[in-house]
Amino acid sequence: MIAPQSPLPRSSLYVALPKPPTAFSLTVRKLVGRVVEGAIRVPEFQRPLRWERSDVIKLFDSILKGYPVGSLLFWKRSFEPGEVMVGSARFEAPAVQDGWFIIDGQQRTTALAAALSDLSQAGDRRWGLRFDPISGQFIEAEGAGVDASRHVPLSALGDLRRLGHWLRDCGLSEGEQSHVESVQQRILDYELPAYLLETEDVDALRGVFARMNSTGVRMRADEVFQALLGGAPRPRKGSIDLGALQVAADLDGFGQPPRAEILKCVLAMSGLDPARRLEDLGDEATANLVSSDDAGEAIRRAVAFLQSPMDGDSSSGAGMPAYAFVPYPVVLVLLCRWFHVHPEPDGTTRRALARWVWRGVASGVHQRAAVSVMRFQAREIREDDMGRSLAALLGAVGEPTTAEWKLEPFNARRASSRVELLALLSLGPRSQLGEVSWRALVSDGQRVAREIFPMTELEGSARMLGRTAANRVLLDTRYTGMSAHLRTWNWDQDHVALQSHLIDEEGLELLEAAREDSSARQSFLSRRASRVRAEVTRFLGRRAGAGQPIVLPITAYAEDDEPHQ
Repeated sequence: MIAPQSPLPRSSLYVALPKPPTAFSLTVRKLVGRVVEGAIRVPEFQRPLRWERSDVIKLFDSILKGYPVGSLLFWKRSFEPGEVMVGSARFEAPAVQDGWFIIDGQQRTTALAAALSDLSQAGDRRWGLRFDPISGQFIEAEGAGVDASRHVPLSALGDLRRLGHWLRDCGLSEGEQSHVESVQQRILDYELPAYLLETEDVDALRGVFARMNSTGVRMRADEVFQALLGGAPRPRKGSIDLGALQVAADLDGFGQPPRAEILKCVLAMSGLDPARRLEDLGDEATANLVSSDDAGEAIRRAVAFLQSPMDGDSSSGAGMPAYAFVPYPVVLVLLCRWFHVHPEPDGTTRRALARWVWRGVASGVHQRAAVSVMRFQAREIREDDMGRSLAALLGAVGEPTTAEWKLEPFNARRASSRVELLALLSLGPRSQLGEVSWRALVSDGQRVAREIFPMTELEGSARMLGRTAANRVLLDTRYTGMSAHLRTWNWDQDHVALQSHLIDEEGLELLEAAREDSSARQSFLSRRASRVRAEVTRFLGRRAGAGQPIVLPITAYAEDDEPHQ
């Protein structure tokens, strides 16, 4: 007798639920109460909060008007005591037996709880709203036109007692107060449709979450991956936590690459197309993902290579000390693939790899838009032939050109500006106190390069140059007004430091004259622009090895008897 087949679809990623969820409804009052008690929490695989204040306002306006705002989906769990985060508020919550994880509806639940509770939101203005009983509109809590005696904080609307205290001292008439009380009742009694999942199968839960959030306004690829294969809420066999790999990449101050780029690294290391979404790859492909340990090791090796200076020895690298200086993210993706299949290349190979990095920067082949070139290079990094893999990479980026560098508007996120930053950094920038640390330049909250002249002081062609690297120096934020600060430098005493910023003696004289003479500002920026262009041209030529032959491992020169498939 043949056993009947299960009607449930089989998939290693999208596992079927053992039973459908239970449907019910709960009021806003009940929802907020459970959140504040710590009985509703956000699992780690949820995507980050993306709502802005305008989204929160629309939600409350819809509730007040009685519009549907969508259903919620929860997962029944018991919780240990621990820290809970609601919006930007953190508090310690007790153990809960009948707890719910938010599977769908995180943005709405957070907006309601953060705005209507009295939890301190640490200055996060998204949740600080007021209700204007005259206009019937929800407005920001602070700003022009806000009347604290007449505009009701939503935190007061969230609780009868808090509203009673506020009404005693407000400037509203009795009729207006009655209107506010009816608004409070309408909001708190609003019923939200909800579903409750009861399952111990975490893999099925991940599938529900990813499927619900990959249609409509789709989750990013890294968010789907983290939901399906990340390490939380309970590690599964073959799980890879992208957040943990971000931390692994932060080697010696390198910084954490975006999670989306780490996902591309994982896919490339696994021999998969780094430009594809996880759910498009299929079960067979995703079942062969690189292990978490191997991925972390390859990422650390790739980062160490990027950071190592191009000094020509056995530990030679690309000379990019931090992720904030890397012109094109695809370089890290491909290097992770390389160091996964070839973890210990010799000095000759490392030097050639460094040339590949910089030739791709010089030619623009590494730019994000060149998806087909990225796919080709990822495929060409083969486990069985390091020499030919290297030759294929170098063939993809081509020979570097020696054309003079063109200055474009400076933006530290642009590839061209990052090349300029690396060129200026190679000069060993100094202050009057000594060498400037690149770590200080890329630390949290700092600007990598400071303007010499504020844009408000520049006009005409000087203003155009003022937008470029000609108006930028690598000095940290202890100095506020760069032009005023640099005028305090003395050529005899500070000429080494000034030259490290491409300011010569005549440039310093023009800078001093620019205090009163706008034409001197134009002359200073023109002079420095010429020096910056020349320096970046020389720098890029040296790094890319323009006009210089590249020595490859001996296997790269062997005849190819069997062409690659």
